[in-house]
Amino acid sequence: MTVEQQLPTPVTDAAEVASIAAQIARTGWFALDLEFMTEGRYVAELSLVQVGWGDHDTPTVAAIDPLNVDPRPVIDLVASDDVEVIIHSAQADLALIGAAFGVRATRVFDTQIAAAFLGMGEQIGYGALVERMAGVHLDKGAQYTEWSRRPLSEDQLRYALDDVRYLPAVWRELKVQLDARDRASWVQEECDLLADAWAERTPPEEMYRRVRGWNGLKRRALGALRTVAAWREQEALRANRPPSWIMNDRSLLELARRPPRDNADLSAVRGLGEGTIQRYGKAILEAVEVGVNDPPEEDETPPRLPNLGQAWPAILSGIVQARCREAEIASRFVATRRDMDELIAWWLTGDQSKEPDLPLLRGWRRELAGRDLVDWLRGETTVAVDMHTEAGVRIQR
Repeated sequence: MTVEQQLPTPVTDAAEVASIAAQIARTGWFALDLEFMTEGRYVAELSLVQVGWGDHDTPTVAAIDPLNVDPRPVIDLVASDDVEVIIHSAQADLALIGAAFGVRATRVFDTQIAAAFLGMGEQIGYGALVERMAGVHLDKGAQYTEWSRRPLSEDQLRYALDDVRYLPAVWRELKVQLDARDRASWVQEECDLLADAWAERTPPEEMYRRVRGWNGLKRRALGALRTVAAWREQEALRANRPPSWIMNDRSLLELARRPPRDNADLSAVRGLGEGTIQRYGKAILEAVEVGVNDPPEEDETPPRLPNLGQAWPAILSGIVQARCREAEIASRFVATRRDMDELIAWWLTGDQSKEPDLPLLRGWRRELAGRDLVDWLRGETTVAVDMHTEAGVRIQR
């Protein structure tokens, strides 16, 4: 398939943006991609909005310059129930749209997720997917250029518009293959989960859960970690600088374990430089004091698996991997390690007569692997080595 390489100039006129939005709304779908700058920033800064709509094989494409015109009329369509939005690897784009515009995607179709449900690998790149499905080799040379500089070069525009030029045809073919394997609803479910997950930022008061080792702290230390992590998040957002530039996670965890009382104590925390202490010392000490005096409930930390179940996640993971290989589906969409830990914890400490409400035990995930996991816990199935199968194991009753 070949597509004429048109290079329209970036759109900088509000009336033209409104016209594009109206055309897309009438079409009922559009391909979307964003270029943005992340270096030295906590929240990415939008630099270009590319869209494609109309005909699948020869779509109309446009690049909207958000540095010179408000792209909101087009961005707002991402939240429309009447418009399907096609994006490849949508996570970063949806996060930026949510942060900058407060928009939550309603009908997003992520072509990378769709490809993962068709045996094309867990995270196939856009270029590889286009080459595989459309027979077109894309030049990715402009990928890491300075997108906030104007004017944009022809190479930059060509690269940017190619990111939406071939998406409609790829989308159409992926849908045909998904329908043939009765997996369209599976992909839509995953795309909806992705949209929910990235529509809003994690609240500052919950950021402590992203610090590795948080669940090993005692209550007072956990209280300090919670308040200082929330302060760090708010300061990072205010300055739009990565949180690690203020204080890295290892220093944050050490500070929580040994709550400081003054600047001298802060100086003993590895990773906290004199400049950081001079600039933020008072705020850090105040946050620590609040957290130590207001610790969370003891049951906030997740229960550890009993010794009996410590080795079970590896066995359950083997079952999931086997079923996913048979179905040619990336296993990350079926179950995470946390899912397996929760399933094991239920079996060892909960009511075995009533299954827990886990995604792994609902819908297509249950049919694919969840039932097998429960049956293994109940002793109704075994897992055996089988060199004659692609997965290398055999699940038998």
